[in-house]
Amino acid sequence: MPIPLDRLYHFIGQTARELYGDHVVIYRFWPHGSKNINDLNMLDLSSDWYTQKTSPIIWCIDQEPLDHEYYAQNRRDCNKGLYPSSLLRSKNLNYFMNIFLKNILLHSEKNSKEVEKYRAEKQLIPVYWWSHAIISGDWFRYAKYDNFKKNQATNKFLVRNRAWSGSREYRLKFADLLIANNLVSQCQTNFNAVDPEIGLHYHHHIYKNDIWCPNNVLEEFFSATQAPASSSADYVAEDYHNNDIEVVLETLFDDTRLHLTEKTLRPLACAQPFILAATQGSLKYLRAYGFKTFEDVWDESYDNINDPKQRMLAIIELMKTISCWDNITRQKKLCQAEETAHYNREWFFSSDFEKMIFDELESNLKNAFYEFQQEGVDPSFKEWCLQIQQYPNVRDRISSNTNKIDITWPQVNKTLDRWKNLLNGFDQTANKLK
Repeated sequence: MPIPLDRLYHFIGQTARELYGDHVVIYRFWPHGSKNINDLNMLDLSSDWYTQKTSPIIWCIDQEPLDHEYYAQNRRDCNKGLYPSSLLRSKNLNYFMNIFLKNILLHSEKNSKEVEKYRAEKQLIPVYWWSHAIISGDWFRYAKYDNFKKNQATNKFLVRNRAWSGSREYRLKFADLLIANNLVSQCQTNFNAVDPEIGLHYHHHIYKNDIWCPNNVLEEFFSATQAPASSSADYVAEDYHNNDIEVVLETLFDDTRLHLTEKTLRPLACAQPFILAATQGSLKYLRAYGFKTFEDVWDESYDNINDPKQRMLAIIELMKTISCWDNITRQKKLCQAEETAHYNREWFFSSDFEKMIFDELESNLKNAFYEFQQEGVDPSFKEWCLQIQQYPNVRDRISSNTNKIDITWPQVNKTLDRWKNLLNGFDQTANKLK
């Protein structure tokens, strides 16, 4: 992605340290945008092993939706050959054993069954914050100064439809319904028959939900796009000059979770009217953060529909209604919609909105650290330390004077005395949290 996101995670780490009053370890995906669990790496590589073992860990899974089953099956390769498997904890995301009963999971979704799965395991304390709201402020920062004055629009709708794998398979049916309702000619849109992220043709796709299987041969009606995955972190001014309304196809649609990404925040930043194809209640979610939607301009009752297929059909019907506006109605309605859109841009770039997001993060982290301190230290950790140092391969590693030590095993911890200090640190931290 085009901005140095580690700056954001350093800020989160600083906020957490101030709230906790001591060192906090941050893990985030590097390179950014990766979903590979082995790319979930420590932010500050200068932290020694002793600090890592005696500090709370914050796992930042705050850009993509959580997937408990995926992370349960796809485990991180850590400490191979160092610890006997019988003494390694098998945890979903909370991989590295430290002295605490629980660590913290930073995420970006509400109304989430996935979050509840992690909470039920009693290994992680979930902390919500709307990360995309801050990240998008950087990605779209020049939209604050751009003039998005409409030309005589050549299309009524801008529909970005690059990838359809994973949670986005609903987009196949959306493209199909554009064809069935004669809306393709009203849209600036594309479609990739072969998903660019997994290299699979949709004819060979195994559906999680069969209702999204299209009836038409989609590639006969749409041209493909070569846009990269990072294109959602950018905007093209001409797209907004030449289209009346953006139809946002979010990452989640047939789900219960509220998880809005840069796809939704882009029209907000660019002062564009939009229709939002997302999970039920997503427009209400936006209004809770101070944005205005277009309920006074067109029918937004689709946001209240629980059944995903019926919600999609309602969005298509709305597009058909808008496409049939006469010129006078169109001009009047779009003028009204653009007033709302310009309000949204002003609010999006305001210091008050930024403060709202960071205040929520701080408040939620504060509550999490209170719970964290109530949980305290893990009584089995001390026993684990005493057991593990008896294994010859471990004893050799921690008493080694060579530099041939795995990156997961800190070079500063080379003696058994250091290990004994860890046990003392356990007792000191236990007393601190009482």
